[in-house]
Parts: sequence; C-alpha cells; structure tokens
Amino acid sequence: MRSLIYKSLFIFSKLYTQLNSDKLRVLAYHGVEDISNFTAQLQYLSKNFSIIDVNVLNEHFFEGRKLPKNPLLITFDDGDLSVWQKGVPLLEKFSIPSVCFVITDLINTEKPFWWEEIRYYLGKEKGFEKSWEVKNWKNEDRVAYLEELRKNSSKPPITRVQLNESQLNKMKESGVDIANHSHTHPMLDQCSAENVREEISKSISILNSMGFKDKIFAYPNGNFDLKVEEVLKEKGIKMAFLFDHKLNKNKINPLRISRIRVDTNIPLEEFQVKVSGLHPALYNNFVKNLY
Repeated sequence: MRSLIYKSLFIFSKLYTQLNSDKLRVLAYHGVEDISNFTAQLQYLSKNFSIIDVNVLNEHFFEGRKLPKNPLLITFDDGDLSVWQKGVPLLEKFSIPSVCFVITDLINTEKPFWWEEIRYYLGKEKGFEKSWEVKNWKNEDRVAYLEELRKNSSKPPITRVQLNESQLNKMKESGVDIANHSHTHPMLDQCSAENVREEISKSISILNSMGFKDKIFAYPNGNFDLKVEEVLKEKGIKMAFLFDHKLNKNKINPLRISRIRVDTNIPLEEFQVKVSGLHPALYNNFVKNLY
C-alpha cells in the first residue's frame, strides 16, 4: 500500500519540484544505514538541485547573497558514527557539502543516546513507545526517570562509540560542517529558561574551543519554543533549524528554518516525493490533521 501511494505521488513530484524551484529545501537525516540507497539519493540530488553549504545560506541571510535555483542543504542530526563511517566517503565522492549537528556531551565518549538507553532497558517495542512518551515530560522528570532505569536494571550499562574530535575535524576537512545540537539533547521546550541557557552555553563553549560552527543550531527533536528562541538570540545563535517536514517559504526566519525528514533506507521514488515537497505539503495540510 505504501509503495503504491508513493508511486502515485511520484508522477507529480517532478512538476512540484519545478513549481517550487525558488524555495530552499533542507534535508534532515540522522544516520546512514543503507549505502546503496544513499548513493542513489546523492546522485539524484546532484543532478536535480543546487546543493549549497551552510556558509552560502549564512551569506544569503546576512549579506543579501541570492540563492541559486533549486537550492538544497543536507543536514544530519545527533552525530551518529555512521555519518563518518558510511556517509562522508560518499559525500566526498560526489563533492557534496553538508552539516552535522552534534551533541557536545557525547564527543570523545562511549555514552549512548539517552533514548537508546530506554529502549535497551525496557526492550525494543516497549522502549520505543516509552522513549516517545518521555519526550513530552518535563526535563527534570526525564533525567530522574533515566537515573532510576540505570539504578534498578540488572543489565550492564549500555555503551556506544561516539564521534571523537579527530573524526569531526576530518569530517570538516571533507566538507561536513560541524554545528550545534545542544549539550545533552533535552527537549528544550520542556526545560526551564535557565536550563536552556546552560545547555546552549556549554555546547557553544565546547564547539568554539574545537573550531566548529557554535552559532548554527538544530533544535533537539525539532521542539521549537518561543522561550527557547529568545535564549538562542541572547546567546548569539545566528541560524536555527526545525524538524517540521516542510519546504521553506520564500521569506525565511533564520531562527526557524524548515527541514524535510528523510532517511537513507527509503526507496528512491519515496525519497524524490519527499524532497520535491509534495509529500510534506500533503502531510502537513491533510494527513497530520487526521491525528
């Protein structure tokens, strides 16, 4: 059924891309799971879009530089090791720039992502549901819950090798800008203003000391909040990216840049429908309203 839906939408995706050739598309990946699919996706993007880096976008917002036709920016959230291991060689092969938003508390460590811990301690299915539930809790409750899970579980602590500073520097040399995804990846809309300031201050300090893009930010989980935006302004953040599965409008707020959610493990037809903006338009104006 899913395949049939995307085959039907695919017929109109090329036209939709053409009709929106003046709009900025920003793709939001996480890890790179499927090398073959990712290769096909990059080939498609190279042929059909003007892939820009974050510096071009910065010049567009703050120096009046005009974006090219069909501008597109590729981003990765969280700093998954697979971006370095599988993604960077392909990005280099096609000379494609991108941005990787990293969680600074995890750099040079073997700490797991906190949502992975929940799935590990509770089991895959129950843990998946619980991790999404926890994202709606106040941050102090989330932190306390994780501490209880660790304390009461008979399982050994889970570990995950994270990106180290050397790898991040090599990624930067390869055309992958390293940018800010907070210090510990809390849901910032569930944090106090002081907690948000602490998160942003720590991440800025660490990224600045390493020579990375400390003032370019992606909201953890895409959780936008006006209170958080005020703190970002206070801390000098210049650009902030959402996770709202939308094309950008012609006039973009630099602190509310829309992104389209994509993965490397989806079929190319589905990928093209999403990148065109057709699926995001239908999702946000129809499907999402059904729930």
